[in-house]
Amino acid sequence: MTTQQPKARKLIIFSSIIVAIIAILSIINYSISQTLSWSLYPIGALLMIWATFAPTDLPRYRLLGSFIGFSFSIFPFLYLIATLSGDNRWFWPLAVPLALSLIVTAGIFLFVFLQLKNKWYTGAAAFFLFGVVLNFAVGEIIKHYLQDQNIEGEIYNRTTVFSFLLASFLFALIGYNRRPKIDV
Repeated sequence: MTTQQPKARKLIIFSSIIVAIIAILSIINYSISQTLSWSLYPIGALLMIWATFAPTDLPRYRLLGSFIGFSFSIFPFLYLIATLSGDNRWFWPLAVPLALSLIVTAGIFLFVFLQLKNKWYTGAAAFFLFGVVLNFAVGEIIKHYLQDQNIEGEIYNRTTVFSFLLASFLFALIGYNRRPKIDV
C-alpha cells in the first residue's frame, strides 16, 4: 500500500497545479472581459495535457494509459479550437482525419515499442512510422482538403520522406549488426 501513496500524491499535486492554472486563467480572462474567451484555448490544452499525463501514475499501464488519454482528449480539444476560431468547417474534413492518422500511427508504434527489445529497431520503426507513413498520410489528407477548397500547391517534401526512409533503413541495419549473436 505504501508504494501507491507517492504515486497518488504526485497525481494529486499534478492535478492541483492544472486546476490552479485553469482557475488563474479563468479569473484573469473574466476580470478583463466579463466572459471566458481566450482562456478557453489554454484551458483546453491543459485538460488534454492532464488526460495524457495523469495515467503515467498507473503502475502497469503508463504508456497505454497515456495513449488512451491522448486519443480521447484530442478530438474535444480540436473541436474546441474549431468552435472558438469561428470557422469550424475544417474540423471534420481536416482535423479528424489528421488526428486519426496520428492516433493510428502512435498506436502501431506503441505496439512495436512494447514488442521490440532492440533500441535501433525501435528507432527504425519510429523513423519509418512517423517520418514516412505519417508524413505521407498527412500530406495526402491536406492535399485532399486543399483540393476541395480549390487551392493547389506542393504539400509535402519528397526529400523529407526519402530522408526518413533512409534513416529507418540505417537504424534497422545498425540494429541488425548489434543484435545478440547466437552460437550454434
